[in-house]
Amino acid sequence: MKLLLLLWLAQPPGIETRSRNGAEALRARRYPEAVRLYRQALKADPSNPNWRLNLGLALSYDNQPAAALAEFQAYLKARSAPGPAYFLAGLALLKLSRHCDAIAPLQTAANWKPSAENLTELADAYQGCQRWPQAAGAYQRVYDQSPNPALMARIAHCWWMARRYDLAHAAFLKLPPALAGEPRLLYEHGDTLVRLEGPAAGLDLLSRAVAAEPSSLPSRAALGRALLDLDRPAEALPHLEAASSADPALLLPLSRALRALGRIADAERTEQTYRKQLSPMP
Repeated sequence: MKLLLLLWLAQPPGIETRSRNGAEALRARRYPEAVRLYRQALKADPSNPNWRLNLGLALSYDNQPAAALAEFQAYLKARSAPGPAYFLAGLALLKLSRHCDAIAPLQTAANWKPSAENLTELADAYQGCQRWPQAAGAYQRVYDQSPNPALMARIAHCWWMARRYDLAHAAFLKLPPALAGEPRLLYEHGDTLVRLEGPAAGLDLLSRAVAAEPSSLPSRAALGRALLDLDRPAEALPHLEAASSADPALLLPLSRALRALGRIADAERTEQTYRKQLSPMP
C-alpha cells in the first residue's frame, strides 16, 4: 500500500497539526498512537469525513480490519465518489475473509484506477469467492501490465478450477521450468492433459508430481486413475488405496484394480464399502 500517497489524498484541509501528528505516527509505525490521534480529531471535528478515512487507515495498519471497515463505510456514505476508500474497504473485507463482499468495492477501485495493485486485490477476491473465470481474467490484466511467472501460475490454476482445460493448458505452457516443476502445478497440468488428451498424455507429469510430493492424495488419486485407464492395475493399486482413505469415490476404481488383479473377494468387499459410504442416508 502506498502509505504516503493515501495520506496525502486523505488530508483534511485546515487542520494541519492533527493531520501531521497522525501521519507522523503512521510513518513511524506507531499505529495505536495514530488511532488515538485520529479518534480525537474525529471527535473534535465530526463533520469532516476525511478523519474517518485516516482513522480507518490507522486501524487497518493496527490489525483491526473490522473497525477499519466501519470507518471506511462511514466515509463512503458521506463521499461516495470513486477513490482509494473503495480499495481500502475491499482490503479490509479481504482481511476478514469476506471475499465475495470485497468484490464490489474492489471492482469500483479497479474501474477508477486499473493499477496492478487494485487489480491484484480484485483477483484475490474473485479467487476467494471461487469465481474462477473472473479471477483468471483479473490476474491476466495484471500480468499484461507486468509479466510475472507467479501470476501466470495463478491464471493457470484458476482456469483449471473453472474446468477450462484448454485455457489452463495454454497458461501452464507459459510457466518457466522451475515453477512448472512445483508438485501442485505438475499435478494440475497433468490432470489437465488427461482431460484434454487422455491418460497417456498426463502420465509423466502426474508421476513427477507424486515423486515430488508422495503425501499429496489428489496427485496419487489422479495418477492411480490414469494408470488404471492405461490397463496397469498393479501400478495403480497402491495410489488408489492411499487416496481412497480420503475420497470414498475412489473405492470404485480401486475395486476395478483389485478385480483386474484377480483379488475378487477384496474387490467385492471394496464395492460393498463404496455402496455403503456413498448411498443416501435413509
